[in-house]
Amino acid sequence: MKLAKPHLDIGLFTADLPPHLAFWGETVGLRFDHALELRPGWVQHRHVVHGSVIKVNHYTDPLPALPPSGYAMLTIVRDGPVWEGRHPGGDCVRLVPPGTEGLVGLGITVETPAPARMMDFYLGAMEFEEIAPHTARCGDTLLFVEKGRGGSLTPSFIAPNFRYLTLQIFDADEACADIVARGGRLAQAPVSFGNVARYGFVADPDGNWIEISARTSLTGIAPAPDR
Repeated sequence: MKLAKPHLDIGLFTADLPPHLAFWGETVGLRFDHALELRPGWVQHRHVVHGSVIKVNHYTDPLPALPPSGYAMLTIVRDGPVWEGRHPGGDCVRLVPPGTEGLVGLGITVETPAPARMMDFYLGAMEFEEIAPHTARCGDTLLFVEKGRGGSLTPSFIAPNFRYLTLQIFDADEACADIVARGGRLAQAPVSFGNVARYGFVADPDGNWIEISARTSLTGIAPAPDR
């Protein structure tokens, strides 16, 4: 797949913003870039690291009580000793020195009861690159596929904690159609965000959401938010 940005982003949701801002900004030490209002009651606080964005979506309405996603751990490269802990919602976060497990930026662990099927999806439908057994690469982001409970098919990606990945591409409609043609599942057909972005969602075999986002700034219009 042709990427517009060689780094994956990851999004989480919370109804309790201050502990997350302290965790990502102070404990983890990420640079806060800006806050983006996506709609009334939904503001995304974007933290940047190695070209990727950690999207802390603050939702003022009660979040749906959906099952957890399969995105079980986020690994971030930074200078210093290994550190492991949990963000305020409870998902695992790990900080490691450069080069650990081949990482140069982010590593995302997805748990699944069927690792071989999951790898087939990411290598086939998503066209990630296999670099080791149960490890795939998209740009410079690594995806670690591990056996575990995994996610499940949900009616929305809006729910607590890690919920979705984002790929920046050049044409959301074409990319979603190609993923479906290669065996993926369309979770949300592409729509336009005003005149600045077009995005859709696909789902992996367990139902984990993956945003496919095209910024119209790439065609010379204006900077565009993804979700």
